[in-house]
Amino acid sequence: MNLGIDIGYSAVKAVSGERRVTFPSAVGTPDKARFSLNGGDATIILMAPAHVQVGEGAIQQSRFIQRREERRWIESDEWYTLFLAALTELSTTPYDAAVRIVTGLPVAFFSDKDTVQKRLTGEHTAQREGRHSQRFNVVSATVIPQPFGTLLTASLDNRGRIVDQTIAGGAIGVIDCGGKTTNLLSVNRLTEISHETASVNVGAWDAVRAMRGWFDEHCPDLDLRDHQVIERIIARSTKYYGKEVDLSEAVDAILKPLAGEVLAAATQMWNGAAALDAILVSGGGALLLGPYIGEYFPHARVVQEAVFANAVGFWKFAERLANQ
Repeated sequence: MNLGIDIGYSAVKAVSGERRVTFPSAVGTPDKARFSLNGGDATIILMAPAHVQVGEGAIQQSRFIQRREERRWIESDEWYTLFLAALTELSTTPYDAAVRIVTGLPVAFFSDKDTVQKRLTGEHTAQREGRHSQRFNVVSATVIPQPFGTLLTASLDNRGRIVDQTIAGGAIGVIDCGGKTTNLLSVNRLTEISHETASVNVGAWDAVRAMRGWFDEHCPDLDLRDHQVIERIIARSTKYYGKEVDLSEAVDAILKPLAGEVLAAATQMWNGAAALDAILVSGGGALLLGPYIGEYFPHARVVQEAVFANAVGFWKFAERLANQ
């Protein structure tokens, strides 16, 4: 199995061929609904190596949730649990003897690539509730700067072959809006321009914290978890005691300054960005900040499937490496 995986502070995205999965980066206690009339059960409960609930089920049902936003997160049990959950979402086979992974790290944290590579390489065992134990042997783990995934998904086909010469041969900027950081990447012919590449400490969680302040003032009895706040921001509305509340004005007041921080860094880093052939906007935060970025840069565009862009690019690169 060739796998592209993007383990973000907000959500996990994983791609292998036509199989794609995403779930919130939430790990919680394994509490379950005792009864449901909808017949659906999308919960991810791992019995081993730890008994925990992952993703949307954790947000909805867990009494306690673990969610971290700092550099050493990649060394935590929570990060590793999210990785195992993604493997079990993509495969139900008892043993996968040859898993090849490509993943990414934020630009500012790329020096931690050896730590990630060591954690991913080798044999891993996990057991989902209702399944037999599964083993995965990761024979290779390649770590690249996160926003390169966006370039790769735009320039490679599903076999890892270059199909877009404009992207592959041009001067391209990438604005990858994540949960905690926004990565700015400048490349020429798919080669990083290091002095035009950086991370900005602005992301979707900043919008969440600001939106919480608004809710505390205007909807004080509304008790939402972080991922649920993001859903309300994207929808620009919420329900409060059964009534629809329009959040458009509040969301604009929060997102415009955040986008302004990103734009200020990008224009400074890229000398106004006029020399770039195109700017690609990706990541979960692209749904929030993309419209404001597009208003400023006429050659900027939010890529298709912005949330999955890096994971798809990682998978395409895994295919390219496997076919070399």
